Amino acid sequence: MNSQLTPAAVVIDRGVAEAPFTRSLLSRLPKNIPVTIREDGSPTPKGKRTLFITREQGSFLKKCPCSPGVVECGYYVFTLGFQCPFACSYCFLRFYAPDEPLTLYANLEDAALEFRAAAKGWKRRIRVGTGEFTDSLALDHLTQHSAYLSELVRPLPNVLMEVKTKSGNVEALLAADPPKNLIAAWSVNPPSFMANDEGGTATLDERLRAAGRYAEAGRKVAFHFDPVVMVEGWREKYLAVIAGIFDAVKPEAVAWISVGTLRFPKRFIEEWGAKLSGNPLFFDEFVPSPDGKLRYFWPRRREIYRFFASGIKELGGKEVPLYLCMESNEMYSSAFGWPVSEGDVENFLTGMARGPLLPYD
Repeated sequence: MNSQLTPAAVVIDRGVAEAPFTRSLLSRLPKNIPVTIREDGSPTPKGKRTLFITREQGSFLKKCPCSPGVVECGYYVFTLGFQCPFACSYCFLRFYAPDEPLTLYANLEDAALEFRAAAKGWKRRIRVGTGEFTDSLALDHLTQHSAYLSELVRPLPNVLMEVKTKSGNVEALLAADPPKNLIAAWSVNPPSFMANDEGGTATLDERLRAAGRYAEAGRKVAFHFDPVVMVEGWREKYLAVIAGIFDAVKPEAVAWISVGTLRFPKRFIEEWGAKLSGNPLFFDEFVPSPDGKLRYFWPRRREIYRFFASGIKELGGKEVPLYLCMESNEMYSSAFGWPVSEGDVENFLTGMARGPLLPYD
């Protein structure tokens, strides 16, 4: 995969055509990419091959949109863009925003003002990430978002900023001399799953090499097994990925690892069923959850989480922080023996407390 993606075309709202972010990006854009200025009232561009530079009219910073009934981890989402250049079969953006362009917000000064104002009220450590609605690093060679984020959180040591990616694109990130509180994170899965269901992304080897480079620079890394899928031979395949992680980075360089199982709205199947008919991933045994999403049966999910707790302890040691994504207190208690209370997971991940995860003890 080409680690430095380029859009097929760029469309810029007239109101941000002279913004510093826009001018900076255009200076790094290959000269053969067509650039169009969009006038007020003109149609919004469509398609994720088009890069659309505009102004964010709303808030940049929000609490992570947790589903009802799941344990919150205190995460904030700092949104600098919307849509992803990759083509993952399971991505919620595929369902909710299939025709949206790859959007970047040019008014980063407004974003910084909002962020700094919020940070004044944070008296404890806070985790923030930019990878909820887009890939944080896929276009970093153009956006220089990593440099922007580095300077934003450098004077804020209580803020743990996470940039999450499925790319190997870390050149601009490393060149930014990122502060120790800027954590680079990679979503990981078995190579065969990546090849079939994560179109356009970096291979597992490319991701782990990038993580190794960042860790060698003295920075923290994180990994997200999400979604975990129960394909044939899943135990052996995921154990090999865990082993690959700790071959690439030392356990003490890992800020955290999350695990979440495949989940999706029922409407995903109802509306996309014909296009998914050749993919067995979505035609397993699923049950509706309180949040309206289809998930594996409870015992199967618990089996997955216990497997990961055991595998990470065996290969990385008991000090590597592990948490569950979008799971209930009951699942934490059943899978880990940890009846979590409000704030426990957040304090555990920010280093304010140690989580009593029995599989580690």
